[in-house]
Amino acid sequence: GRRRQAPARPVEKKFHCTLEELYTGCQKRFKINNQIKTVNVKPGWKEGTKVTFEDSGTPITFILAEKPHAWFTRRDNDLHWTCTLTRQQAEKGVSLTVPTLDGSSVKLSTKGERIYHGGCKAIASHGMPIKGGPQKGNLVIEFKLTG
Repeated sequence: GRRRQAPARPVEKKFHCTLEELYTGCQKRFKINNQIKTVNVKPGWKEGTKVTFEDSGTPITFILAEKPHAWFTRRDNDLHWTCTLTRQQAEKGVSLTVPTLDGSSVKLSTKGERIYHGGCKAIASHGMPIKGGPQKGNLVIEFKLTG
């Protein structure tokens, strides 16, 4: 009998998005064999998300890679922000203005709260969009005490 030809293995290409692009969604265009391929990145996509095009003979898979951010770290749908305070600031309490990925900011106070090194405070619904819905993860403030 005749042997069936194995399907062509996809060519894999990494592409990078910033956290801001993954927060709002974006379009990335790539020129492959004189054709333009457009990847519509949806809000909340995660590192490792794959998009495959099979219309050009050899399948091509684009794999999402997340660019490091200057002050946020992403953990699943949560965004983590490190706040460095002196022990005196932690004891007295401080007012914080935390930047967000959509350009706005969240204000909060630690007055009257026990703040300790490694402690966290979560602000609901200010993290990354959760794919497929209107919900968002949390913005987690991690406290680091110095002095």
